[in-house]
Amino acid sequence: MSIRKINFYTFAKFYLNILDYLAKYTIPFKGLKDGKHELEFTFEPEFFTHFQTEDAYQGKGTFLVRIDKKSLVTTLEFELHGKITVACDRCLEKMELDVEGENKLFVKFGEEHQELADDVIVISDSKSEIRIAHYIYELFSLSLPLSFVHPEDEDGNSTCNEKMLNKLSEFSIPEEEEQIDPRWSELKKLIDK
Repeated sequence: MSIRKINFYTFAKFYLNILDYLAKYTIPFKGLKDGKHELEFTFEPEFFTHFQTEDAYQGKGTFLVRIDKKSLVTTLEFELHGKITVACDRCLEKMELDVEGENKLFVKFGEEHQELADDVIVISDSKSEIRIAHYIYELFSLSLPLSFVHPEDEDGNSTCNEKMLNKLSEFSIPEEEEQIDPRWSELKKLIDK
């Protein structure tokens, strides 16, 4: 029985630490007057540990929120600027990557919390604040490229680790030596017609 209490206590402490940390990403909109406002939030590597269980991003940056508060609809414009350190998908060497993104969220007030669309939410009249940590993480995730690869230099050459590129070319099969299954050749003839 005492093991169960320890586990619950550990879980509760962990959960409260997450809530305490993410509480700083809150907009107290009830106290804001109608009109335009601007808030800036920063994020660091610890931020990502609250959303990712493995291989949390090592990144930091700023998250700017422009608020246009009106009586019926409040518009939140998000702007993200940051850098993350990731492993290159080609050579596995660490690289720094710039991350930038923009998004809008329309907030309406009603009886209960609802998500009407990806960019439209209804917040209960009884709420006095909106937590935006998950919006920061979503915008960050959507702003990442599909693959992490070192950029090319001015001459169009890869800036990846040369030793790794040489190893990759040593073990890759040249295109002309690739054997094409004869069944695929016959299917390709049907497509060409």
